[in-house]
Amino acid sequence: MFAVVRAAIRAFAIGVAVGVLFAPRAGAETRKMLSARIAAFIDQLFEVAALPPIEPEKLRTNGHPERPATKRPRSGADARTS
Repeated sequence: MFAVVRAAIRAFAIGVAVGVLFAPRAGAETRKMLSARIAAFIDQLFEVAALPPIEPEKLRTNGHPERPATKRPRSGADARTS
């Protein structure tokens, strides 16, 4: 299993390298574009990591204020009668 994963990672890395080498842009332009995209991706990761934790009460209600529970009468074959 691990051999297959390693082979897939190697194939991906070789594909990226060949794609960068035969790209239609100049090398400096491609490196500049890649570094800008990588920097933007890292910035997004840091923004997500810096989000404040969600309070358990808000998590339970999905951020909405607590709603009173409404009892609806059951109907059907599994309805309990008292």
